[in-house]
Amino acid sequence: MDNPTEINSVYWDEETKSWKYKMIKVDEYHGFIQCQYCHQPISHNVKTNDEFIVYVKCRCSRI
Repeated sequence: MDNPTEINSVYWDEETKSWKYKMIKVDEYHGFIQCQYCHQPISHNVKTNDEFIVYVKCRCSRI
């Protein structure tokens, strides 16, 4: 599997008190951590705009 060039990231918006999504361009990809329930990625170790962890919602949405 090739490394992703973009990831649909989820982040907490303090103003609206809800989860928001945005596409993040990936400069360097260094793997991921998977959900213990559905085994899908819940965080990715990437380097992009000085951010190193990008969160995503897994299939079971337990985050």
